[in-house]
Amino acid sequence: MKVALLCSECGSRNYHVKQAADKDGTRLTMKKFCKQCNRHTIHKSSI
Repeated sequence: MKVALLCSECGSRNYHVKQAADKDGTRLTMKKFCKQCNRHTIHKSSI
């Protein structure tokens, strides 16, 4: 399943990753560079 990663600061969708369809409902969290904020921020999966 392809999901978008949302920036926790500005809410922009900067990245798309493939994630296995888990039944536990946990969200993927990564620290990535946001082009809008111009710094590294926490990005969470949209689903």
